[in-house]
Amino acid sequence: MSDVIDLTTSEMASRIADKTLDPVEAVTGLLERIDAREPEVRAWAYVDRDVALADAKAMAAEARAGKLRGPLHGVPIGIKDVFHAKGMPTLANSKTMDPSATYEDSGVVAALKKAGAIILGKCETVEFAGMGIPPESRNPWNLQHTGGGSSSGSGVAVGARMVPATIGTQTGGSNLRPASYNGIAGLKPSYGAFARTGLLPVSWSLDHPGLITRSASDLDLIYRAIARAPKPAFAAPESWKFGILRDFFFETSADDTVTVVNGAIDRLSNSGIALAETRLPSLFSAHASIHHLIMSTEMAVYHAPRMDKHADTMSERHMTLSQAFSLVPAGYYLQALRARRMLRDAMMPLFAAHHVLVMPTTPAPAPEGLESTGNASLLTPWSLLGFPAATVPCGLADNGLPLGLQIVGPPGRDDLVIQAAIAAEAVLGRLDLPA
Repeated sequence: MSDVIDLTTSEMASRIADKTLDPVEAVTGLLERIDAREPEVRAWAYVDRDVALADAKAMAAEARAGKLRGPLHGVPIGIKDVFHAKGMPTLANSKTMDPSATYEDSGVVAALKKAGAIILGKCETVEFAGMGIPPESRNPWNLQHTGGGSSSGSGVAVGARMVPATIGTQTGGSNLRPASYNGIAGLKPSYGAFARTGLLPVSWSLDHPGLITRSASDLDLIYRAIARAPKPAFAAPESWKFGILRDFFFETSADDTVTVVNGAIDRLSNSGIALAETRLPSLFSAHASIHHLIMSTEMAVYHAPRMDKHADTMSERHMTLSQAFSLVPAGYYLQALRARRMLRDAMMPLFAAHHVLVMPTTPAPAPEGLESTGNASLLTPWSLLGFPAATVPCGLADNGLPLGLQIVGPPGRDDLVIQAAIAAEAVLGRLDLPA
């Protein structure tokens, strides 16, 4: 097995561009890694071996001729199995989906291909990326623990060094949680930054396609390659100002999480980054209720036709929740939309004195067992508000599992969040991933 399993997206793209790595070698090395680790960690719903190798051969010839399709030329990437991709089934971990159905590329997949990426396959997901049955994806740091979710396989595939980057989604905490649990970087961009066409929705006003990568610099590379609005190279501020949100985020976290994140904050401060504590507005206490009302209503509306048609094959868990959510009065939903706008306005003054806000990504490391994908409470607020958020690893919990530092910015300033993540990673370092 070649050293390609240890390359970041940026390193792999650079080596392909300068002709020191052949895309066929990259795909072959990653397929060998998948063969070695997949029986244990179960990250993949579908691996498109033949097409990936054929694409790699074509791109290898193009690279030798100096003709690169884009900044991701020849780089293999995995996608969560809720995005449509031409020639691949979309199953969403549900028996209600037709494995023989054909689809055109989703907006994100089309953007990846235009940038030169090779779609290696589909990563496992919780049923419909919502509150259904979790997959059997296991944490490569400890196989007795979950890899997170609902972008379960997306996190595990990168954490197990099967692929340098994946695409996930987040409606509550489904992208950054598996990134954190697997000891890697992740980004949930501002709402609307990535195309959502060809994506099976959970909640149309909360769903965010996101990135999971080996390093924070990869977030920058892939974001600029596939964001809906063309973005220039981002420049970091001359001096950073980070705001620390202790109330709620630290108060509800485990002791070892608080210790590790405080240690990371101290290291950032010692590096010259200015940090100061700030407080949440009183309306923040309602965020969980607002999120639940919006998500449950939109989820029930989308799945109502599916429940009628596939009652015998939809999981009992998903069916029960969807039926219950359909009982939410329309007036409550409209009030929740109004409350979300009020909370967003109340949060904006926090960014007057700080470029970004920092806090733990999750209250604790990945829980034991596969019945739960973990606690998303520290991530849900930013999905509700559409604010960009990233995670970078910041250390290990007492049980040896990874913990993350979460970085949040104002809406539309994904550049600040990405550059802050790069700055934080430069100080905190990256974790050595499991063998």
